[in-house]
Amino acid sequence: MKIPEPLFKIINPTIGLLLRSPAHFLMSGSLLLITFTGVRTGRSYSTPLRYLRDGETIRCFTSKDTRWWRNLRKGARVWLTLQGVGAPYQASIIVDEPGRVRQLLTDYLRQHPGDAAYHDVAVSKNGDLSDHDLDRAVSQAVVMEARPA
Repeated sequence: MKIPEPLFKIINPTIGLLLRSPAHFLMSGSLLLITFTGVRTGRSYSTPLRYLRDGETIRCFTSKDTRWWRNLRKGARVWLTLQGVGAPYQASIIVDEPGRVRQLLTDYLRQHPGDAAYHDVAVSKNGDLSDHDLDRAVSQAVVMEARPA
């Protein structure tokens, strides 16, 4: 089920508070809080994201329609709060590598099939992802990778 976009203005700050609290364990198994500096404003912003861990690399996925990731296009130092612990990371964006984005998005959606709706990818009853939908989703997908700084 896809949550209507306007609700995220309420949901995201609430999840952010939870991820910073001693009760973070309720959601921190699959959600993190990323804090970054706006390129133009110089202000600090935070947003919760679902993540995958691959060794020391943390990956999050979003759509080109969102704006937060644009602050990281040239690489940026970010603060990730993972499972109640905050630490600095170096972030980079993968957007114009369709083959790599497709593989990473496929891996992600296999682990988090509920997020397929946000990428407009159909999931069959046996858990298979639609190849046609994945091909289309890759053109809109953005991958954020972060490694410890």
